[in-house]
Amino acid sequence: MKDYSHGMKNKMQMLIYLIASPNILLLDELLTLFDVVVAEEMKKNRILIFSTHIIELALNLCDEIVVLNKGELLKIKRDELADKELKNRIINILKGEEDA
Repeated sequence: MKDYSHGMKNKMQMLIYLIASPNILLLDELLTLFDVVVAEEMKKNRILIFSTHIIELALNLCDEIVVLNKGELLKIKRDELADKELKNRIINILKGEEDA
């Protein structure tokens, strides 16, 4: 594996997780290395919790989103996920231009 690319090493690590078949996976930015098809496969039959700074990734993959802002978690309501202005609202919250 030492000659594998960084992305391929991450995929191999994820395969190990899948073989172990945990009910819950907690990942930090790992899904940014996978295409949407692989990421969707990762979600099957498990709870997948991941952090990302890529809002589009979260909006495309997540059933629920929370935003960490100044040490506080802000839950985005499920009915808000389809809102086309949600990305801008999240950015404004993080910039301190909108109240939670």
